[in-house]
Amino acid sequence: MSFKYPRGDEYVLKNINLKVKEGEFLLLMGPSGCGKTTLVNTINGIIPHVIEGVREGSVLVFGKDVKETPIKNISETVGTVFQNPETQFFTMTVEEELAFGPENLNVPPEEIKDRIREAIEYVGIEDLLDKDIMSLSGGQKQRVAIASILTMKPKILILDEPTSDLDPEGAAEVLATVKRLNERLNSTILLIEHRLEEVSKHVDRVIVMNEGKIIAQGTPRKVFNDTEMLESIGIRPPQSTQVVVELKKRGFNIPNIALTVEEAVMALRNLINNNLKTSPLKKIEIKDRTQYKIKEENIPQIEIKNLWHLYPDGTLALRGINLTIHKGEFIGIIGQNGAGKSTLVSHLIGLLHPSQGYVKLYGRDVTKLPVSEIARHIGFIFQDPDLMLFQSTVWDEIAFGPRNMGLDEEEVRKRVEESIDMMRLKGYEKRHPHALSRGQRHRVAIASVLSMRPEILIADEPTTGQDYGATKKYLELLKRLNEEGKTIIVISHDMKTIAKYVDRVIVLKKGRILLDGPTRKIFEKVDLLASTNIDPPQVTQISLNLKEFGIPVALTVEELVDTITELLRGE
Repeated sequence: MSFKYPRGDEYVLKNINLKVKEGEFLLLMGPSGCGKTTLVNTINGIIPHVIEGVREGSVLVFGKDVKETPIKNISETVGTVFQNPETQFFTMTVEEELAFGPENLNVPPEEIKDRIREAIEYVGIEDLLDKDIMSLSGGQKQRVAIASILTMKPKILILDEPTSDLDPEGAAEVLATVKRLNERLNSTILLIEHRLEEVSKHVDRVIVMNEGKIIAQGTPRKVFNDTEMLESIGIRPPQSTQVVVELKKRGFNIPNIALTVEEAVMALRNLINNNLKTSPLKKIEIKDRTQYKIKEENIPQIEIKNLWHLYPDGTLALRGINLTIHKGEFIGIIGQNGAGKSTLVSHLIGLLHPSQGYVKLYGRDVTKLPVSEIARHIGFIFQDPDLMLFQSTVWDEIAFGPRNMGLDEEEVRKRVEESIDMMRLKGYEKRHPHALSRGQRHRVAIASVLSMRPEILIADEPTTGQDYGATKKYLELLKRLNEEGKTIIVISHDMKTIAKYVDRVIVLKKGRILLDGPTRKIFEKVDLLASTNIDPPQVTQISLNLKEFGIPVALTVEELVDTITELLRGE
């Protein structure tokens, strides 16, 4: 099957051949823009019934051609949960939302009640039935979206990056729900997901796409073993897998590929016990990227004193925050949804005003500065890129900021081209931003801020909807800007990104600062992090479980592989 969009020059799906068995749990992955969403839309009937185009070949669901089947009938067999659950809500309360689908299928009222009862039990939202949907957390909303699809009794459930906007706790809730449905109802699951650590242990088969083609498929162990192929298209396997594969490449004998922390710890314990020659163990040290010392000349750029914020609905989001941020720092702000992360940074750019306390930028009260003045110093990249895109072409979107700064067209052109190259947007200059995939739209939003070259850059969930290749290029850019003296503040649920790039971590819990310090020291505090539902990266968890061998706390795969190699070979 091949497909191209109206007025599209190239096919976005190219000669796809795929069979999915009933009850199979399938992971569909690939770089941003490779055709994953387009493929599932040919299965759920959005293509061709809502989005037209040129389709060659056929798509059969339980023997019926999707093209010849009314979308109403398809919806009784195939249910889809989108990346943002709010886009598929039609009512105000959870109970009304669960009833909406079957009501439109003319299901009798008594049967609707039975279906709702079953759905809330399967998904575990019995306590949410009478709640206002907009009052729920991200994880709760996504589970309501899944339940609303279940009341339609579909045999196939498609989930398009359902955890991308969720914190670790919300993501775990959703993925556990999906696995439960697969096991208890024998539902066929087609999951598009970037959180490979969390899903790899659940799925039966992995399908890898690139440039509109299926380039690999098989069990998770088989597919993730080929790390070179995956990394060549911008995907990294789970860190547990990477550690084992990299050690095997260095000649160490490890029989099996690991998918989980537990499997990796067991494999590495066996490896070390079988190969360790030295006694007593020598102490191995990892040199930090920074010693987390503030140079005297690095003046405070942002000062926050006793900051409180009370929303009009009575929610107390910040409770006495005290914080100083110096020029040239690379900071990560982490915490579960609702901890106060976005509220905090909204005060930095003047979007919110303190209920008590103050925020100063270069010694000046932010509430007394015009937005144009703040924007010259601080660039903010929103989690939702669509909030930042309002021009008709990618080029004009990226040029908008520099033009409003009064720069001449030659300098504007230079900055736009630089930003386009940085964010891998070459060839998209004349495209409408909203015609791009979410990951591509995010890159356009980032480029539109980078083109203004602010002194302080705040990135709210920079990895959302991004594949590893785009994330790496973006974070390496932030790292380079930081090395040139810019201050970088990243808000993220992606602990791998935090561990690899930032030098200082601030952990928020219920509007207060729980922890603040060097990254390695923060990720050692497993119990405190667990109190706010944060797990260190897999590689850090593995290293903490190997402390008895003198293995220090590792933040990256490379660090752990190097320290084990040094331990066993003295290299």
